[in-house]
Amino acid sequence: MRSGRYLYAGALVVALVVGLGLWKPTHVKADRDHAPKFRVDASWPHELPAPAGYNYLSWPTPGGFPEAKTPTGTYDATYNDTANRWVQGEVAGSCIDQWDNVYTFNRAWETGVGAAVNGTVPNSESGAINGNDATAAHALPSPPVVAFTPDGKVIQSRSFGNPTLHLVAGTYGAYTGTAGVGRSAYMPHGAHGCFVDYKGNLWVGGNGDGIVQEYNPAVAGPAGAGAAYSLQIGTKDQCDTTTGICGATANNSSQVLLNEPPDIAVDPEVGPVSGKRGDIYIADGYGNYRVVVFNPALASTSNPYGYVGQWGQVCVNGGTGVEVPNGTDTPGNPCPLNSFGATGGGHPHCVVLGNDGNVYLCDRPNSRILVIGKTSTWIQPSTGTGCTSVPATPATCTAPTPAAPLRAIYIGTNGYTFPSTANPAKVAALLSSGTRACDMDLYPNVDYLASTSPTHQKYIVNVALDVDNVFLLDKSSGDVLSSIGKCGIAPCPGHNAGEFAYSHTGASDSKGNVYVAETITGRRIQKFVPVDDDDHYDRDHH
Repeated sequence: MRSGRYLYAGALVVALVVGLGLWKPTHVKADRDHAPKFRVDASWPHELPAPAGYNYLSWPTPGGFPEAKTPTGTYDATYNDTANRWVQGEVAGSCIDQWDNVYTFNRAWETGVGAAVNGTVPNSESGAINGNDATAAHALPSPPVVAFTPDGKVIQSRSFGNPTLHLVAGTYGAYTGTAGVGRSAYMPHGAHGCFVDYKGNLWVGGNGDGIVQEYNPAVAGPAGAGAAYSLQIGTKDQCDTTTGICGATANNSSQVLLNEPPDIAVDPEVGPVSGKRGDIYIADGYGNYRVVVFNPALASTSNPYGYVGQWGQVCVNGGTGVEVPNGTDTPGNPCPLNSFGATGGGHPHCVVLGNDGNVYLCDRPNSRILVIGKTSTWIQPSTGTGCTSVPATPATCTAPTPAAPLRAIYIGTNGYTFPSTANPAKVAALLSSGTRACDMDLYPNVDYLASTSPTHQKYIVNVALDVDNVFLLDKSSGDVLSSIGKCGIAPCPGHNAGEFAYSHTGASDSKGNVYVAETITGRRIQKFVPVDDDDHYDRDHH
């Protein structure tokens, strides 16, 4: 841990010290006593009622609930005439629109189909409804996207998503290349992150597919299960790999293919490289190791999605692909700062645009946030004749060598501290529990405005999945100030209000509320309300 820093009173003393060259300017720790504090709103959200006759495959049209799927592609027509409840399964993504409505991207519908092999249904997602949720007779899969009002009521007219799955085997980009049965047939397989942009469009990505999709909730909501995307980047069931099969060796270079992208952000400002508003930043990170930028205004026959450029590469680090620790809190052999960890799930796992003109990226395996600019110093194109091939031809497409980032913020390691008042044993437990950079948001923030948010963004809300907690960081120093859950600076596992079970993504609204979505066994979204603090209302000081 760093030693404390002291401020010396007296202008003469300061002048002498500076004049003699004895003082090196450095950051001063944020005032932890005035950092925002939160309480959990245990009443949020309200119940999720399912309409009578609800069928997630025909929503909003009533129909038979599909109790069984057959090899011929038909569904059992047994009619559900009871007003049961929607169940979301794992809540993977959370995002907020201009009215502070909250959207979740859920996994209950990703059930897979066919007979189990060694106890596993082909291409099912862990987030599908199981004993963690309820008895199957009363737990009906919600639409893939569910919308809530700020006070927690479901907005059925803005909840949507096509949940159809491939019912027969085929080459649908599955990890084996042949066992496509059970994979998502329309939306991204492996539902993951979501983002609402400055135009009000909702974007979704998946960690088992090669696409991101844009929807207009005002149009998609009434269409329900028949909702059609307004824009798609990438090719369904094709990934930027040496074979085109998702899960194969990454290329990290294609201008038309993605590789299991978990997160998206859209820039309302004119991009310094594209010269257009609306650059789409995609964390192309479960298969690749880059943030990649597109702008549809640049789309052409030779550049179908408007590829702009990319940043990032895989960490090699003596063959380990991750940082080699030295003790409990300082990496002894760090990954290069222009790289993402090779293993550990999602790298980059998030992308956030700050109103300081920078891009924040979650290097989840290495428990750090990498910060880059938006200019051509960082965002550079791949080169070669194979960059637009489907599948890609990696031998003729070369990824750019990424420039060093502006900074790297380690979550509690490598010189970045936890509070001095934190219990050392609990801090040690955090550091040994797992990674701490699953997701982040700037705070306070108006998420949909991204780089034009009118808030000061002094803080970072850091979602730490592996340690079941959510931390508040000082953005300037990178130091951990506090946590928003009930346990303080400590692992905080559990299913009570204010505890976490696989805290996965976070988002904040214009009132300073923070929403945390939970996967695996958590399978919910929680709302945290700021208390005893006016800091988040100071929106005129950037």
